[in-house]
Amino acid sequence: MRKFNQFVAALAFGASLAVSATAAQATTVILDKGMMDHARTVNISGIGNVYAAPMQFDAVYGGQSVDLLAWCVDVYHTISAKDYAPDLQYVDTSTLSTDFNGKALDSGDVLKIGLLANYGQGVFDDVPVPPPAFTQAEPKRNQFPNGSAGTTAYNNAKAAYNAAKAAYNTALAAYNTAVSTRYTRLQAVQGAIWQVASNRNVSSSDSSFDLLVDNLSSANLTDFFVGGYGDGDYGFTLITPVQQYGGWNGKTPLALTQSFVFATGAVPEPTTWALLIAGFGGAGAMLRRQRRLASVA
Repeated sequence: MRKFNQFVAALAFGASLAVSATAAQATTVILDKGMMDHARTVNISGIGNVYAAPMQFDAVYGGQSVDLLAWCVDVYHTISAKDYAPDLQYVDTSTLSTDFNGKALDSGDVLKIGLLANYGQGVFDDVPVPPPAFTQAEPKRNQFPNGSAGTTAYNNAKAAYNAAKAAYNTALAAYNTAVSTRYTRLQAVQGAIWQVASNRNVSSSDSSFDLLVDNLSSANLTDFFVGGYGDGDYGFTLITPVQQYGGWNGKTPLALTQSFVFATGAVPEPTTWALLIAGFGGAGAMLRRQRRLASVA
């Protein structure tokens, strides 16, 4: 995901992603639109500068419209953050089998990537809530009676106002810190996934960020998970582009796409979809019944 215009691109690793033996039963994934929020520029040793942040897709998964948070695992070819025309077609598989520049992923690498994808999903889902807007009006001296009693009342009101404003500013600063920390963790998760998958150093101009990437890609990476997000969860889904000639901008979508992983829990299982649909149908039936009862009444 090398930086140029709005493109998220990178040079080829010469990697190959193998579809599992169950590919014939795999689900088709259609990517309609992709975006990347608050990306950080990092350097992958021997590759160059790339954007580090998860991709957010408007997608259709198994016939259902979903918002999909996905993490790049291969850093090859290019993909844009835009509305795709035509949409990009992917296929999912439960197995991650790839080779990055001669470095094959072992079971420990796959486990790490799964843990990181689940942790990153939890960080993404935990959106900080801003404090309520400060709307309290500052008291004015002319709003109070003349004399010492009025002055005392004004001073008390002004002190209460200053305390309330200070509390708001503290809460706002904490919120801004939480927002910044969340983006930093998301960027570091993407960097750590690349570091695990490629066996190349991922670095930036911020040494504290680099340490976080190193910690999150270490053998004891769960020691650095904050907030309990995804602890112990390692299930993920890999989606790989489908080869289609012609296509986007006169090139093959495969040459313009990358492969991604996402936490398995990020997309409801088919049985869950069925329950949701049944639930919506039941709610509709209840509403219709209530309307009929209201009409009779």
